[in-house]
Amino acid sequence: MTLRSFIQKLQRQYQLNKREIEIVTCYVLNTNTAGLFVYEKELSQHQLNKIHQLLEKRKLGIPFAYLTGVKDFWSLTLKVNKHTLIPRPETELIVEYVLNKTKSNFDGAILDLGTGTGAIALSLALERPKAKIVAVDQCIECVKTAIENKNNYQLNNAKIFQSNWFDKLKGQTFDFILSNPPYIDNDDKHLENLQYEPRSALVAANKGYSDLEHIIIHAQDYMSANAKLVLEHGYNQSEVVKQKLTSNCYLNVKSHKDLAGILRITTADVPKSCY
Repeated sequence: MTLRSFIQKLQRQYQLNKREIEIVTCYVLNTNTAGLFVYEKELSQHQLNKIHQLLEKRKLGIPFAYLTGVKDFWSLTLKVNKHTLIPRPETELIVEYVLNKTKSNFDGAILDLGTGTGAIALSLALERPKAKIVAVDQCIECVKTAIENKNNYQLNNAKIFQSNWFDKLKGQTFDFILSNPPYIDNDDKHLENLQYEPRSALVAANKGYSDLEHIIIHAQDYMSANAKLVLEHGYNQSEVVKQKLTSNCYLNVKSHKDLAGILRITTADVPKSCY
């Protein structure tokens, strides 16, 4: 049986689309899609068993990233696990924004709050090697994962440690404060599709705004003279986030669209009242 025929058989057996079958098969065979159809070796029993095991889990709805233990983000391949949120392509908008606002020799300080896998912080550490990156998360397992990802790429300009938001950052100031915090309402129907990801990284009180509001209120105490705050939020939260920023005296408040045309992040300059 050819590999193509085998994949078609798996489609019928598991009722999954072809792309899903191919991703799992590529992972087990350590190849890419192009290499999949020139693969000439006979699959071992171990490989066959592994493919079936992963497809059984995928059929239950477990995300690919948790099946493979890795997820691509920006130009990195990051380790993920059940403790970490799976990095999303739309979050790359935060990275793009900072890169557009800085030069390659930028040597300022950047803070990533709720870093998870370290996706934002490590992408910027790679692109801005002279920058001083600080990344924190209250989840110690996330911190361990982020440090492992940092060490895999030898990004020594990033410092990662456990902190509940700003708790362990007293006296420090940053040129950029970035965060993709929990922002989903506990009653949001979209949570049904996110059952395998850590709820603490997804859900916030006060209709999803409590963590965003906490960051907005306290960030100005940690911002340098010309600093910027960059927040990811939900598809329908930009107006409220802008109102909260404006009411806390932030300047140049603006929301930005992701590739899907959704207002995904909102940026603001440090309030003059800080000084």
